[in-house]
Amino acid sequence: EAYRYCNLSFYGQEAPQHPVTLDGYWFDQTEVTNAQYRQCVEAEACQAPAPCTQGELMWEDPAVAQHPVVCVNWDDAQAYCAWVGARLPTEAQWEYAARGQEGYRYPWGNEPGGAWQNYCDASCAEGWADEAVDDGYGKTSPVDAYPEGASWCGALDLAGNVYEWVEDWSADYATAPRTNPTGPSSGWERVLRGSSWLSFWDRARGATRDSVAPENSANHIGFRCALPAGD
Repeated sequence: EAYRYCNLSFYGQEAPQHPVTLDGYWFDQTEVTNAQYRQCVEAEACQAPAPCTQGELMWEDPAVAQHPVVCVNWDDAQAYCAWVGARLPTEAQWEYAARGQEGYRYPWGNEPGGAWQNYCDASCAEGWADEAVDDGYGKTSPVDAYPEGASWCGALDLAGNVYEWVEDWSADYATAPRTNPTGPSSGWERVLRGSSWLSFWDRARGATRDSVAPENSANHIGFRCALPAGD
């Protein structure tokens, strides 16, 4: 029987739906790559990725230079963004880049598209792997490998490849309309957005939320940066 990823603990985090207003901002087109992060390490502004959950460190391997950097925790991600004069996006900024004014279900639109993201397909060893698709990537892929999966603003890999750290602490959504929401001032876990090469395909929805303690790292978690439009 085909695997079905139906878990109220995941979908319940997406409610209640609520309007927000955002000022203009810049948003990285791709996830930060191993090559980009390595420059920060060499400048002594970032910590080198450390051994982490589910995998070997490969960030210095030229073969994966254009794959997203992984095995970095929230502080590592924020340090890199600060080094380039930016910061991690807020959760609201991330979701707007993924869904746009129309509130698309997936970054590319409203129709499912397993071939438009690096998810757990036939190359993935997990029990929920989708055997109907095989992109040849067992784990991460180059950040420009799925141009068909671009969002309305041209951002790539907002579905699949790696989960992405965002700035916010995890909490239930506030119901009132907010302008430039940033989440609570403290908490136990930081929000992850998107999905990864390890995910069941329907985690690609732009509303999907997850969270983990900020000191954690894994080989399916990366990040990208953002900054206000005036900067």
